[in-house]
Amino acid sequence: MSLSKFFVLSVLHRKPMHGYEIVQAVAKSTGGCCSPSEGTVYPMLNEFEAGGYLSVESDVVQGRSRKVYSLTDKGRAAFQVAVGAWLEATDYIIASRDMLDVKKPEQGKCC
Repeated sequence: MSLSKFFVLSVLHRKPMHGYEIVQAVAKSTGGCCSPSEGTVYPMLNEFEAGGYLSVESDVVQGRSRKVYSLTDKGRAAFQVAVGAWLEATDYIIASRDMLDVKKPEQGKCC
């Protein structure tokens, strides 16, 4: 699973959101390190919905219809698996960094 997909599931794990709110939440939660565009997020949301990872409800806000995305049980399980996989990958990355004696990036300077 790509990091962008992981971060989308991560913010939706907290609460249901509409598309633009997801884009903002991902950027905020990653300190700007991952800032997917709406053009990237909406196809991802459609893919997650088609796979049964998300449910979608329509909501009207100020006269405008918005789709609100929520994780399904299958989506929550997928996020749990993804957390484990990314933690394992992180362990390997840290071990590699330690072998090379690479300095840690400054806060907010990961990308």
